[in-house]
Formats: sequence, structure tokens, C-alpha cells
Amino acid sequence: MIERIEQLLVHWGEQCRRRGLAVSLGSPLGAMMDWRGAPPRTGYGSRSLIGGAGVDHLAAEVDAAVAELLRRGEAEDKRLAKAWAEAGQRGAAPICLQTQLMLLARVRYLVDPAPLVEQQMKRCRIASARTYDRRVQQLHEWVRDELKRRAEARAA
Repeated sequence: MIERIEQLLVHWGEQCRRRGLAVSLGSPLGAMMDWRGAPPRTGYGSRSLIGGAGVDHLAAEVDAAVAELLRRGEAEDKRLAKAWAEAGQRGAAPICLQTQLMLLARVRYLVDPAPLVEQQMKRCRIASARTYDRRVQQLHEWVRDELKRRAEARAA
């Protein structure tokens, strides 16, 4: 576990819960229910903030890193599902590592109170405590590397 990244992810989860804003977890139907009709259009991928409140810059950067993880996971899961079906397998296709890490981030940091480790493992389809520890480390490394990449891109 990378302690500084753990602190950032905990901060991200607290901000998202406190502000009622978990970017990349919303749905069009939920937005329509919140706004009692079509929400105002403010640009591609943006969210209107009620009362001008939102997550702070650190939480927004972590959210962007986690959202990138989700995008990559969805693309890989589509390829896995296609290969699974072509192989004649039945039932649910396996999920990729990125999707598993995204599920772990949601369950570990966005749920309040945080579920027990055993419950987190079950929700994320992780079989052993050793694998769970490895997945937490991989999640932290992903977020760290993505935050570095985003900072370098802004500086360039």
C-alpha cells in the first residue's frame, strides 16, 4: 500500500460522499430525476454543481484517474466478453483487472461505512486476502502513475 495514495483515495471518497458528487457514477436517468426533467447542458462531460459546491481539485484529479481506469476496463471487458462468447462459454464473462480495480476503488472508498475486507473481496470477485492486498497495491500504483501522467500533460 502506498500511504500517500491511500490518503488521497480516502479524501476522494469523503469529498464525493460529502458533496453528493461521484463523477463517473451518475446516470442519465438519475440526472433527469434530480433535475425533474432534462438537466441543463453545460458542455461535454461536465456536471452542473448545485450551489457552486463540488469536490476540490485533489479529489477531482483522483476522480479523473479513476474514470480513466473505468474507461479502459470497459473496453477490455467488451473484448473479453466477445472472446468468451466465441469460445462457446456460457454464463457471465470474467472481468478484466482494470474493472476489478475500479470496483475495489468504489467499494473501498465510496461506500460509507466501508464494508469489511471480506465483503469487499466478494463484491470485487477477489478470492484470497493475498490477492486483495495485491489489488490494493495495484490500484494505488495505477492512481499514482495516472496522476503523474496528468500533471506532466498539464505542465507540457
